[in-house]
Amino acid sequence: MEQEFIGIDLGSNSLRGVRMCVSGDAKKGIKGLEYTALKTFDANVRTAEGLESSGEICNAAVARIVDNLLKMRETLEIVESDCVIALTTQAMRKARNREQVLQEIFRKSGIAFQVIDGAMEAKITALPPKIAMRSIGKNNYKFSSNCFLLIDMGGASSEFIVCGKDSTGSEIEFARSFEIGIVSAKDRYGNIAQLLAQSDEFLAPIVEFMKSCKKKGAIPKFVVANSGTPTIVCALKLGLQEYDPKAVFGKELTKQDFNEVLAIFSALDTESQIARVGKYKADVVPYGIALFTCFIETLGFEECLVLDEGLREGAVLARVLGLLKA
Repeated sequence: MEQEFIGIDLGSNSLRGVRMCVSGDAKKGIKGLEYTALKTFDANVRTAEGLESSGEICNAAVARIVDNLLKMRETLEIVESDCVIALTTQAMRKARNREQVLQEIFRKSGIAFQVIDGAMEAKITALPPKIAMRSIGKNNYKFSSNCFLLIDMGGASSEFIVCGKDSTGSEIEFARSFEIGIVSAKDRYGNIAQLLAQSDEFLAPIVEFMKSCKKKGAIPKFVVANSGTPTIVCALKLGLQEYDPKAVFGKELTKQDFNEVLAIFSALDTESQIARVGKYKADVVPYGIALFTCFIETLGFEECLVLDEGLREGAVLARVLGLLKA
């Protein structure tokens, strides 16, 4: 089998799309599949702007989403015959006006989104990293362990997925979505000091989840991060003038890297910050760095492995594997 698909992920802060070719045998599950990204599209749309206080997706966010979906159609050369799998997550799950918003998005862009729950989001997000870790583990013994923790930190939620094999060699996957992300953290706490002071609020359930995984024999040896914040930190550390997913793939980041990038980024003026990461990410990057650092420090990890692949690629793989209905 070899077929092209379009995968789209409308998150709480970002809109990401990919045209990709999938090959292999779906009957063998994820182990039987390979994929190649042919073209990608990324934009910051701040879907969750004002959501914490209003409970709704605002008109400005809808306009940004539609505008960038039209740009995505051109970039990915989407035509009527393409198989498009478009998923949206926490912001739409939470918004009381989501049906109205999704209808307007479809009317103006021609893209129909499916709202998935946190459990399905975590399951789908884990699919591309599982494929990536096959090759990384072969080339780097440090990451050859059968069990790892994947953290996917979005705008309004963060998914924690423990996957791989337990001590008996049995396949495992434990996943949970937590309602804390880079945009919701900014809106909820207002400043970094307040976020850190009240971190027990969002860390306690995460710690309990990880304890429950360990009781079941799922003990991750390292962290894999495929969310926007770690990839941005990696790009800034590498001095990339233009983001390149291939450049950050498989790179390692330590807690010190996060702290150093936070200090450097915070020292820039607003105009320079926007120039580096974009208008709708500049104000939340510090929150993302602080939040992610809280996660790994609390769970006892010193570093993470960075990947770019996530829900947009996972959406396609999930369709091929029959996890999502056509």
